[in-house]
Amino acid sequence: MPARLLDFARAALGDLVAPLRCAACDEKLRTRSLLCRCCADTVERWRGPDDPWAYAQFGGALAQALRRLKYGARPDLGESIGQVVAAALPPCDIDLVVPVPVPYCRLVERGYNQAALIARPIATRLGRRLEPLALWRAEGVKQASLGREERLANVRGALAVRRPQAVRGRRVLLIDDVSTTGATVQACRSVLLEAGARGVCAMVVARAGSPLEGSASLDAHGTHEVHGGHLW
Repeated sequence: MPARLLDFARAALGDLVAPLRCAACDEKLRTRSLLCRCCADTVERWRGPDDPWAYAQFGGALAQALRRLKYGARPDLGESIGQVVAAALPPCDIDLVVPVPVPYCRLVERGYNQAALIARPIATRLGRRLEPLALWRAEGVKQASLGREERLANVRGALAVRRPQAVRGRRVLLIDDVSTTGATVQACRSVLLEAGARGVCAMVVARAGSPLEGSASLDAHGTHEVHGGHLW
């Protein structure tokens, strides 16, 4: 059976066994999408600086979906979130996709790296190789409780490139779920470049904080619907 037909059959069977529901409020959905219409209306596309590029501002139903993915034992949401982001990404000239790593203790606790789950459909859409184990992260204080300078100090030295040969001479797309201060993305970029990466661009699903008014935007019309990976 062709791979696409098999994927379609699996999806159809899954819809019968477990009806589609909104990733934020559990409302039943008529079509395969991430959020119901009401929840999608709470999503605000990011209008601030593009480093890292972000799909949306952290808040509303998207923040709830990300929390469920990260802390609510919902790894199934990673694929759906990644598809929505992949459909909105601007053209990018990259060779491989690398997710931001999580410390081993949290990997064991959750059973997955949420950034890697989001990165998989993005790599597929771009037709580029995913390197989920390219980066390694040591144990440390949880970043969520720290400010920018503390985050920089905490993450600096805690990251390493596990497979330098995989990134050497290549253009890397670095992916994470949320950027608060940018410290983690900055540290990951630094170690990748030190390992010989030709260049590193970064993207996140959402960014915290207030975007700058009048700054460049990747979506001039501000639409919520994203074809190919449906928000609603």
